[in-house]
Amino acid sequence: MPYLGRRAATLLAAGGLALLILVGVLAALMVERVNNAADWTAHSLQVEAKATELLGQTQDLKIGERGYVLTGDNAFLKPYQSALARIPASLDQLRSLVADNPGQARRVERVRMATNEVMAESARPVELASKGDIAGAIAVVKSGRGLQVMDDFHAAFDDLRQAENGLLGARLGAEARARTLMLGLVIASLVTAAIAAIAALAMNGALIRDLRERSEALARETRERKEAQAILVQTQKMESIGLLAGGVAHDFNNLMTIVIGNLDSVERRLARFQPEVVAAISRPIAAALQGARRAASLTQRLLAFSRQQLLTPHQVDLNRLVGSLSDMLIRTVGETIAIETIQGSGLWPTFVDASQLENAIVNLVVNARDAMPKGGQITIETANAYLDEAYCRQFGDVTPGQYVLLSVTDTGTGIPLENLARVFEPFFTTKSAAARTGLGLAMIHGFVKQSKGHVRIYSEVGHGTTVKIYLPRREGAMRIESAPPARREEDAQIPQARAGEVVLVVEDDDDVRDSTIALLEELGYSVLAARNGVEALALLRKGARIDILFTDVVLPQGMNGRMLSQEAAALRPDLPVLFTTGYARNAIIHDGRLDPGVQFIAKPYTQEEIAHKLRSVIDSYAKA
Repeated sequence: MPYLGRRAATLLAAGGLALLILVGVLAALMVERVNNAADWTAHSLQVEAKATELLGQTQDLKIGERGYVLTGDNAFLKPYQSALARIPASLDQLRSLVADNPGQARRVERVRMATNEVMAESARPVELASKGDIAGAIAVVKSGRGLQVMDDFHAAFDDLRQAENGLLGARLGAEARARTLMLGLVIASLVTAAIAAIAALAMNGALIRDLRERSEALARETRERKEAQAILVQTQKMESIGLLAGGVAHDFNNLMTIVIGNLDSVERRLARFQPEVVAAISRPIAAALQGARRAASLTQRLLAFSRQQLLTPHQVDLNRLVGSLSDMLIRTVGETIAIETIQGSGLWPTFVDASQLENAIVNLVVNARDAMPKGGQITIETANAYLDEAYCRQFGDVTPGQYVLLSVTDTGTGIPLENLARVFEPFFTTKSAAARTGLGLAMIHGFVKQSKGHVRIYSEVGHGTTVKIYLPRREGAMRIESAPPARREEDAQIPQARAGEVVLVVEDDDDVRDSTIALLEELGYSVLAARNGVEALALLRKGARIDILFTDVVLPQGMNGRMLSQEAAALRPDLPVLFTTGYARNAIIHDGRLDPGVQFIAKPYTQEEIAHKLRSVIDSYAKA
């Protein structure tokens, strides 16, 4: 019996060793599965990025076409011709990316045919306008054929993107199921091996503990790999959108500065014409201005999501801010929805961009309203909160400490579990394309993260949703600073230049520079202009009167706007400087915030905005 017992123990030990070897093989296969899923994710992201690039080029084509037909300005032919040149290469690259999938290849071919239709339809009004037949070009635009082909293009584009998302989901689902199955086999093998080891080495407690620790470590490593994979996918999406937003923001905002500035100028000059002329022209101008501002707002939302927007934070009393929004929010949600505000006592101050936080609150309240079509209640609550290390370890990008909590709760339809993990993704929305861009929650997520905060969403279908925003406590603040004074009645008028005031404008884009000069001259300023820092410094050395330097941040020839301002300060220490840009990450902005003492106005700007800003900067320097 002792011999048989030892033999049985040996066999059990050998069986346990074989099972452990099987566990190692299964673990290696799981690693391969994870890597395979990462490859498919990267491939789908490449397809989505290239499709989005094609969409942007097609939109540039239409913007250039419409701008040229409406204005006759050859400047609008630049984006039109550039898009014509780049679209074929983008289509070829997209076709190459999906060559391994017949279904997607057919969809890309449909997109190609629709794109060719868009290019052909855009060419007709451009050709007529280039020959001087503006009426004929506008008639082609009004025929509705262009809208139809763009609808066909968007349908084909959306079909391609949805199919690619479906492929990615199916592939990741299949990989997840395979990993789950293998994990089950690993656990079953480990359990069996543990039983064998216990039977063979009942007295060896140290070995039993070692086997248990190995089992737990393997399960923990598998879980961490899955979580790391999810973070990798989200990071890649954020980087892709961030690169896209940063790449187009500067040029796009320059273009919008020209469009908005000239439309604004035309709108002001309408007063000189007969009333019937004003009535006929004012409506399309207003529509064009609204579209241009929406386009500029979309770019700002992309920058917000990718954490590249400019923030101007200051100490904020969250209770006071929520209270100031109450009346406006009540009007926004309508009579069928009640709003309740619960303000925490002894609330800590926080350090945040108040205007961006207001936008976030309004976005959340509008989302809550849309989730309650038959009415309900929205509760906005503030409180002090502490996030401990155990909670923060779950997310990896949260610092333990004291926070000010803002929560928005509704009694609406709730969010299904399969959508809950995607609500902060850019362009993801369960609403129609006409109703939302899918950037609202993504923008809130980017803003909160850029503010060193944390955001979480909790929801239950049929019961409602709660969004919680945690903003860091402002350390060392003993009291809440008072709000800035409201604009006085006399400030509502557009301030004009005072006698003899001169602005030195530094802008490398010819069209933006010309538009800005015209805008400033209408305000009564004399204007000196330069295309780069070298030309600007030459004008400063001549000793002529210059009351303010108005410069773009991004300039050619190795001298950006910040460098120019430093050189200018050496020549004229008391010269005020006002910066502008459509996108700048490093010259005057660090960690998403303006450097101390920097005066800035973002592109695109209207005449009223630049008039108030110039007057404010010049007067503040004069008082100093």
